[in-house]
Amino acid sequence: MAGIKILKNKIPFIITMFSCVTVAALAATVHAAKEGKAAQTAADADERQVIVLDAGHGGLDSGCVAVNGAYEKDINLDIVKDLRELLTLNGYKVICTREEDISMHDEGVEGIRNQKISDMENRLEVVKSYPDSVFLSVHQNLYTEPAYFGAQMFYTTNNSSNRRLAQIMQDRFAALQPGNDREIKLIDNGLYLFRTTEQPALLIECGFLSNPSDAEKLSDPEYRKKIAFTIYSGLTEYLSGEARNNESTADGSTESFLYMQ
Repeated sequence: MAGIKILKNKIPFIITMFSCVTVAALAATVHAAKEGKAAQTAADADERQVIVLDAGHGGLDSGCVAVNGAYEKDINLDIVKDLRELLTLNGYKVICTREEDISMHDEGVEGIRNQKISDMENRLEVVKSYPDSVFLSVHQNLYTEPAYFGAQMFYTTNNSSNRRLAQIMQDRFAALQPGNDREIKLIDNGLYLFRTTEQPALLIECGFLSNPSDAEKLSDPEYRKKIAFTIYSGLTEYLSGEARNNESTADGSTESFLYMQ
């Protein structure tokens, strides 16, 4: 009887301990689930397509000066900021070489020429830090004859898909700019940032600041937003084509398709 009495006295304690263990186990399970979800979210984020955006010039380097007095560096940066927003909202990971009106040269470097060299080296370092990215550099054009207008794409043969990216983008700009019949242009070894860049890369000259009409449009924030959307649209078209090519590779059909091109 004494044993039964002792057992009865211990029952509430046993129930309490069991409840505590159950709650602790449940809490641990929930915590593990949250950690797993967080890890999966981080993994998903790591798998996002990376886009490196370069707003040409900056700081003391104004780039071209438009016929209306606008600075190329400011136009480039505004377009890149609008483009960054579009890409970020649609799930891309965006890296910008600059996000404000600065030069990228190392601190302590003196002399305009040396600062420009340091600036370009540091931009290239950013680009090469993301070898699986798509690299887009935004600029504006200038020429002695004010009649020339419209965007033009420049590419290298460092990556086999550069020409396709350039043509897609050129076609998109032609739709935005009636009368723009400019052709894409090869620049192998022509520009420092592109000489050794192996990922898909494109130099985008959005218009001629020497042309009064282009200069006026590019000085308008709303038109710059249209430029940003045009670049975004061309990029997504290019990437969707890359995805289809990758799917074809998986089922073995790409080789014959490419052979026919």
